[in-house]
Amino acid sequence: MLFSETLASIRPHGAGVSAVIGEDWSQGRATFGGLVAALGNEAMRRLVPAARALRGLETTFVGPAPAGDVRIDAEVLRVGKTVTVAGARLSSDGKAAATLTGVYGAARATALTITPAVAPGLPRAEELPDPNVPGMGGPSFLRHFDFRWAEGTPPFSASPLRTSKIYVRHRDTAPLSESHLVALIDCIPSVILQLLSAPTPSSSLTWSVQFLGHHDGFATDAWWRIDAEVNSAGEGYSCESCVLLDPNGAPAAIARQMVAVFG
Repeated sequence: MLFSETLASIRPHGAGVSAVIGEDWSQGRATFGGLVAALGNEAMRRLVPAARALRGLETTFVGPAPAGDVRIDAEVLRVGKTVTVAGARLSSDGKAAATLTGVYGAARATALTITPAVAPGLPRAEELPDPNVPGMGGPSFLRHFDFRWAEGTPPFSASPLRTSKIYVRHRDTAPLSESHLVALIDCIPSVILQLLSAPTPSSSLTWSVQFLGHHDGFATDAWWRIDAEVNSAGEGYSCESCVLLDPNGAPAAIARQMVAVFG
C-alpha cells in the first residue's frame, strides 16, 4: 500500500476520520511512526486552511498502532491572527496509539530573516552502494524508501560513530506533500542502533519536528539527506536529533526524538 494510497484512505468517521494502514508499513509490532505522524497531520490539515503552513509537529507514541483501521480525532485548539494550533489523537480498537499537536502559521512581515546555510557536500547518492539487498530483512516499511549511507553504518554493525548522514527518498512516485516530508524525516533507523553489535528492540517515545520553510516542487525521485546524531544515551534511553536537507542541500526541517532501547 503506497504512502499516497494510505493518505487517500482517510474517510469521515463519526466526529473524526478513519484510515487504513497496510501490513507493509509494519515496524515490529507497531506501524512506522512517520506514517502515524503523517496521518495525524492529515487529519488536522482538514481543519486548518492551506495558507497556514505546517511549522511544527509534536508526537507522543502512546502505544502500538497495528495494521488495519485506525481512527483519528482532531480539533482546533486555538486560532490566532497568523497561527493555528491543532491537536489529534490516533487510536486503534479504542486504545490510544499517538497524540499530536500541530502548529500551522501563515507568513508575516518581519525585520529579521536568517537563511539556513547549505550543508557541506558529500559523495552524490548515485555514487554510493544500495543497501537494499533482497532478503536482507528489517522492518517491512523500509521497502517504501531508498537509502544511501554517506556516513555511519546500518543498524547493529558496532560502529564507533554516533553520527550518520543518509540520503533518502520515497519510492512512491506521487507528488510530495508536507505529510510526505513528515514521514521522510522519520524513515532512517535510530542512530543509536548502529553502535550496537546485535539486533536489539527499540521504540520511539516522543518525536518533534520543526519546518524551516516551504520545500515543495522537487522531483519525486530527488534525493534528500538526513544528518543525525546521538546527543546522549543511558539507562535504556537515547536522545537524538537530525536535520533534513532538501535536494539542493538547504536545511528543510529539524527533529528530535527520545528512543527506548530494550537491551
